[in-house]
Amino acid sequence: MVEIRAVLIFEMLGRPAEHLKTTLEQFLDKVSKENGVEVVNKKVHEPKQIGDTKQELFTTFSETEINFKTLQDLLKIVFVYMPSHVEIVSPQEMSLKNFDLNTLINELVRKLHQYDEIAKRLAIERSILQQQLQQQGVKPAIPTMPSPEAKTKEIRKKTSKKTGKKKKKK
Repeated sequence: MVEIRAVLIFEMLGRPAEHLKTTLEQFLDKVSKENGVEVVNKKVHEPKQIGDTKQELFTTFSETEINFKTLQDLLKIVFVYMPSHVEIVSPQEMSLKNFDLNTLINELVRKLHQYDEIAKRLAIERSILQQQLQQQGVKPAIPTMPSPEAKTKEIRKKTSKKTGKKKKKK
């Protein structure tokens, strides 16, 4: 496979501003040490304060031009470091073997399953914690969101009230 050149934008949010820039530079050093990755050029922009928040949060970003030995190397960086933007500069066209495409798709699916597992586990843990708090008489700061099924029923009720149609009984 042909070498791939891409520009990746990495963003960070935090405070203090001096620490944020240093952290982003360390992050880019870590990216540059990955196998199949050669950082060609990087520009780290000065942190800027976000709005006039009392928390004094700052944001910064880098434009990093990188050569990747393979498409798998590029996708690995995308999955692991999650840039906010990726622009492939060259080559303008690529051809993939069926095996390579299968490998890429399966890696994508594996990562999606990982994220899904984490999200489900967090939802269960949150539910357990809310129940424990309610047993102690503490009301949650953020109300529980209705399930997708409950939301669908609510929408159907509102729609039938507006149209005046009643649901037929079977």
